[in-house]
Amino acid sequence: MDKEIIKKIYNDIFLYIQHSNIDLFLCGGASNKSYVSNRDQLRKRLEKDKKLSIFYPEDMFMELLSRKKYDLFTLENFLAENSDLIMIVCESPGSFTELGAFTSNEKTLRKLVVLIQKKYKNDKSFIMQGPVRYIEKHDKKNVIYFNNDLDDMEEVVEEYLASKYWFYRNKKYTRKYGNYTKEINLISGQFYFILLLLYFYNKIETKEMNEAIRYIYQERKFEANQFEILYTAALKRLYKEGMLIKNVENGLNYYKLSKKGYYTVKDLLNDVMVDNRDKLVNRIRLDIISAQYR
Repeated sequence: MDKEIIKKIYNDIFLYIQHSNIDLFLCGGASNKSYVSNRDQLRKRLEKDKKLSIFYPEDMFMELLSRKKYDLFTLENFLAENSDLIMIVCESPGSFTELGAFTSNEKTLRKLVVLIQKKYKNDKSFIMQGPVRYIEKHDKKNVIYFNNDLDDMEEVVEEYLASKYWFYRNKKYTRKYGNYTKEINLISGQFYFILLLLYFYNKIETKEMNEAIRYIYQERKFEANQFEILYTAALKRLYKEGMLIKNVENGLNYYKLSKKGYYTVKDLLNDVMVDNRDKLVNRIRLDIISAQYR
C-alpha cells in the first residue's frame, strides 16, 4: 500500500467525516439461562437506533484478556476513555463495583450515568449515600430513576439522550456538522479509517492493514503502547456490526467490506464536507490503480 495514498485518504477524507454517533459503554448485570439482565434487555431496545454504538467490554476485549497481558479492569477504563457515555444499570454486585471504580476516576466520572430503580431512591445504603450522591452533586441529570419496568427504563434513557444530544431524535439530519473528529487514537476513529481504506482498496491483506493504520498512528505521535488494544477492539467492533469479511486467497488472509460495510461508507462519504468531493474520491481511486501498475 502506497503511504502517500494512505495519507491522502486520512488527511483529505477521514478528517472531514462529520460524526453524530454516540459511543455508549453499557455496564450492568450479565444474563444466564434463567435470567435476562436489565442491561441486556436495555441494549436490545436501544441498539435499533443507528446513532448509538453500544459496547460491552467482554464483546471487544475477550481475545486480549486471553493473552494474560491485560486485565478486565484496565480494559474497562480504556474503553471508558473511548466512549461518549458510560451508563451503569445498577443490578448486580459487579455493577456496584464498576460504579465505585468509575466514580473515583475524574475522567470517567464526567461521562458517568447511573440507572437505579425508584424503590431504592431513599435507601440509606452505601451505594445511595456514597457514589450515587457524589454523582448527583456533580450533575443531578446523570442519576436516572426508573420504575421496575423495561418500558419506563427505555423511556427515561431515551429522554436523557435526547436532552444531551440534539441530533438523537432528529430524523432529518443524521450527522452533526462541526469540527468534531474521532481520531485514530480512539476505537471509533480506527473503526472508520479501516472502513475507508477497504472502500478505496476493495481488499487488503491483514498484515498490510495493520501496518497502514499503524503508520498514520505513529505519524500522529499517538501513544504506541495503546495501538494493539485500539486496533483489536476496532476489528472486533467491525466484525460484530457485520461490516467486515475475512477471506483467504493464495494462502494469505484478506479483509473486505461486507455489503453493509460498503453502504455504511457510502453514507459517510455523502457527509464528508469538502469541496469537489466526488472528484477527490475518483482521484484517490485512480492513484490506487496507477500505483498497482508501477
